[in-house]
Amino acid sequence: MVEPMKIIVVDDEKISRIATMQQLRDEGFISEAVDNGFKVLELLEKDPWDIVVSDIRMPNIDGLELLQKIKEGYPEVDVILITAFGTVGTAVKAMQDGAADFLTKPFRYEELSIRIKKLQEIRSTRREVTELRAVLKESQTFCGLIGDSPQMKNVYERIQTFAHNMVPVLITGRTGTGKEMVSRALHQKSGRGDHPFVAVACGAIPKELAESELFGHEKGSFTGALQKRKGSFERASGGTILLDDVDDLPMDIQVKLLRVLQEGYIQRVGGVEEIPVDVRVIATTKRDLGEAVKEGVFREDVFYRLRGLEIRLPPLKDRGNDVLILAQNFLHVLASRDKLPTKTMPPETCDIMKKYAWPGNVRELRRAMETAFVLSNGPEILPDHLPEYLHDIHKENHVGASLFTLHLENCEEIVFKEMIQQFEDTLIDWGLTKAGGVQSQAADLLNLPRTTFQSKIIGRNKKD
Repeated sequence: MVEPMKIIVVDDEKISRIATMQQLRDEGFISEAVDNGFKVLELLEKDPWDIVVSDIRMPNIDGLELLQKIKEGYPEVDVILITAFGTVGTAVKAMQDGAADFLTKPFRYEELSIRIKKLQEIRSTRREVTELRAVLKESQTFCGLIGDSPQMKNVYERIQTFAHNMVPVLITGRTGTGKEMVSRALHQKSGRGDHPFVAVACGAIPKELAESELFGHEKGSFTGALQKRKGSFERASGGTILLDDVDDLPMDIQVKLLRVLQEGYIQRVGGVEEIPVDVRVIATTKRDLGEAVKEGVFREDVFYRLRGLEIRLPPLKDRGNDVLILAQNFLHVLASRDKLPTKTMPPETCDIMKKYAWPGNVRELRRAMETAFVLSNGPEILPDHLPEYLHDIHKENHVGASLFTLHLENCEEIVFKEMIQQFEDTLIDWGLTKAGGVQSQAADLLNLPRTTFQSKIIGRNKKD
């Protein structure tokens, strides 16, 4: 539970300070009212407070002098200054001296409330940044993986549990979530860490060369095979082979993969010898293999061989403060590379980054930090240094009326159900087009459960 903020009101006008204090209490804040700056300093000495709302014109010690003393002794306390004699010069001087905000009498309490709530958000982000810097100093990494969220802690636990087991591991997650990093962590934590780790990008191998790449070939087995060559499985002997994006393997190669998974033998292209391989198999996929099986593009028997142990990687948008931990780590790496001091991120930058959805996940975040690092000439990454698209938070995160317009001016009546169905069909078509026809990815883009998306597709096909 979040504790209410503690606010001191200081004003030599009794009615004003008592009324403000009571309104703050009515809104759920903890508040005290005093009539001079010395009493404020006494309260700050005894207990921690969050905000001081101070009049400027007061006897003995005015608001500007009080501000200076608070900033010197209690820098974590924010000060809002209020005066009936406000001028631009006074406001500028107050802000330069460290005031968090400035109001001129007379003002409505609602205006003060808005300023306090805004300040509450800033203080919350500032506190998160402080905590994140402490986390970074403690080097919260796991075999190169960075993150302190519950989702990532669960991933770390699974890596520890699965590492010493020879059963294949299937790692699922969207593009850019770090599947290869998890694969390497599994290899490092296993007893095979001193042996080869061979990564095969299944989607990058030409179809006609896939079998040779995985299982090798004998000399003269095809045009261009001038000598015998070991495939990836043999080269990974004693270690680990990563089949990255295994869903991209052609069906005929999946048959040969099944034999390796079942029997532990491979046969080179053009050869007759059965060669035993001692290899730990890790496979990654960017799509739902169960759906791929239903669509007839992935073999069911291979799927069940691979899915024995599974690690699901969450998208970056679901990892909370990990986005800031990762961003700061990337900035540290970039600074070390260029032999420069590490740049930091103020609360306003952190706020923008936490609100963005990061569809490209960790990979996109890394590119954003590289851009910001180049644009920043000072010690901080300011909002203006971030890629422009990060600032368009509303469009990225909120699907609303701005995305569509209904032209109803010339309509006499509307069949509501038909209109809703047209709208739904348009969204489904958009998702399928965006996902290249892959239903599981389209469901993710629309933030729908995959079973719900499938039922809508089936229902639409029946109507057609």
